[in-house]
Amino acid sequence: MNRQRQRRERFAFTLLEVVLTLSLSVVLIVLVGGALQFYARDMNVSDMEIRQTQLATAVMQMIEDDLRATLHTEPVDTSGLEALLASTASQVTGGGGGGGAGGDVAAEEDLSAAGIASEDSTEPPPESSTLDLQSGVAVLETPGLIGNQYQIQLDLSRLPRLEEYVAMLDENNADIQDVPSDLKTVAYFVQGENMFGGVQDKLAQLDPESQSNAAGGLVRRSLDRAATVQAATNGNLTMLGQTGELLAPEITAIEFSYWDGITWQLEWSSDEYGELPLAVQVVIYMADPVAAAGGATATTLSSDAMRTFSHVIRLPLARPIEQEEDAGLEEAGL
Repeated sequence: MNRQRQRRERFAFTLLEVVLTLSLSVVLIVLVGGALQFYARDMNVSDMEIRQTQLATAVMQMIEDDLRATLHTEPVDTSGLEALLASTASQVTGGGGGGGAGGDVAAEEDLSAAGIASEDSTEPPPESSTLDLQSGVAVLETPGLIGNQYQIQLDLSRLPRLEEYVAMLDENNADIQDVPSDLKTVAYFVQGENMFGGVQDKLAQLDPESQSNAAGGLVRRSLDRAATVQAATNGNLTMLGQTGELLAPEITAIEFSYWDGITWQLEWSSDEYGELPLAVQVVIYMADPVAAAGGATATTLSSDAMRTFSHVIRLPLARPIEQEEDAGLEEAGL
């Protein structure tokens, strides 16, 4: 009997062994919980990075499609017609070219009557337009492209889609009334957070607790060129600033630079240069998911805590402007 009791007492656990077992169990649970939390956070950051990459790719593709469809009209070359009218007028007035100065004056009068300006007549260059797409719009004399480092506006040629006719019949649309056309004026810019009178986020309007101020992010405004010019010339800038579509609130900044064939320019106007840039570089900035997961906001993030996406877009209708500069130097004898 005593031997059986001793054997049974040997199978029991002491208090020290129980405390050590519980301590090791707690440590193991803490380690497993930390590993799971680290794995979940790492997966969340990776998911945010993938989503940002996909969003940047979609935005870049949209901007590329618009830039590659940019339209720029070229003046008609009427040198042959001018020479023909001049020779015909000189033969009529001077009897075979003997009219002298009177024949030249009559030829110039005939050219002006035909609506053709002579080569000596110089027209004043169009005034440079300042670009501030949040409060207004820059109107170009001819369809083309105008932009600075942070904003861009272009006129593109594209056939209207069927849904544009449905949007025209929507009576609840508070934006400027757009009309379906094949010549659109498209603008890209980033508006600040809590901006009064800016473009509203249509998804945020579904939340009754959301604020009425506009959210920050990349804005794309697409309007008919005639409607845009009319709104800008009639002073309807308030509704023009509220018209557009908030593409991506995640984008905190965007930058543009324009390649002229030699260097990258920070500003461009097709009215001043006479041509489109050969290429446009687009740089998009987004908040780093690691910094965002740490509780930092978009306004407090530094430049090191931003993700950068860059893309260079070639414009097929662009021509180098250095050829015209070389021709001007040759005419000047330099």
